Amino acid sequence: MNNNLKIGGIFCDLQKAFDCVNHEILLNKLEFYGIQGKFKTLIESYLTGRYQKVTLNTNTTSNSSSKWELIKNGVPQGSILGPLFFLFYINDLPKIITKNNSIVLFADDTSLLITDSNKLDFSTNINQSLHNIISWFNSSLLVLNFNKTHCVEFRMKNYYEVKTKVTYDHINISNSTETKFLGLIIDETLSWNQHVDQIATKLCSACYALRNLKHIVPQSTLQTIYYAYIHSILSYGIIYWGRSSNVSKLFILQKRIIRIINNTGVRESCREAFKNMEIMTLYSQYIFSLILFAVKNKHLFTSNNEIHTYKTRNYLNFHLPTVNLTKFYKGPYISGTKAFNHLPRHIKSWSMI
Repeated sequence: MNNNLKIGGIFCDLQKAFDCVNHEILLNKLEFYGIQGKFKTLIESYLTGRYQKVTLNTNTTSNSSSKWELIKNGVPQGSILGPLFFLFYINDLPKIITKNNSIVLFADDTSLLITDSNKLDFSTNINQSLHNIISWFNSSLLVLNFNKTHCVEFRMKNYYEVKTKVTYDHINISNSTETKFLGLIIDETLSWNQHVDQIATKLCSACYALRNLKHIVPQSTLQTIYYAYIHSILSYGIIYWGRSSNVSKLFILQKRIIRIINNTGVRESCREAFKNMEIMTLYSQYIFSLILFAVKNKHLFTSNNEIHTYKTRNYLNFHLPTVNLTKFYKGPYISGTKAFNHLPRHIKSWSMI
């Protein structure tokens, strides 16, 4: 979007993905990746030879049961190896993606990001990409759930909303203004308002629970509950939604929770409470997460010493790219760059190692 490109996403939903993994195809792919000999035989014995039946409890003396049937597809769910085998199964899926498109795979969640320079090429590209990915699913004996698969076209607020028609074999893929992706609610304008509202609802529930618990458990237990539940909600994905326009209401709820834990009044300052409990405020957590993102993903950034050989006082800083949109300026890349550049020089030099 910062480069004035049209971008959209197809968020796919597979029907019973783990149950549809074909054993023969999976074993052939494992052999292609170098798993052969006794190890392959061990995996084959782990997958094959399993039986199952269905039993209906009719609350009578005799239960109704089906016959034992051999399981020919699927990986054991709830196991450690199950998700790993599925990743092997779909590992070659990104190879069918063409042009400037990209694909995001996380277990059975498959998302396709389409980028093009104009509306006409974007429409052709997204429909062709959908056709390619469904053809791959069919060849791998996976079934796409068209009712739960949808398309989101990302745009700026001041752009006129025009929905692209995405079809496959006369079946329309529904256009949506938002989607839930890996626990984050992403809307078409990347405002993050819906996600912030969802977090606010969870924090209100947490306030109610803590208010009832503070009379029966010590403060140390309330702090443990904070880190176990509330901290994880506030910190997850904060580099993306941390500069949302309505994020201030989350900070108000966080202060309310701190006051409940410390049993302080509504009018009293909770600045010292944050320090004593060693809990970062929402804004401090945002800055800390940005710095961690920049340090752990240094390969995504370009430092000044890679651009020129002059040892200036800012040669350890990350280079700020050209910014055309405020949305990109408030995003994690620019914000992470600026947060990292404000670190003391000895910390930046150490993080470059």
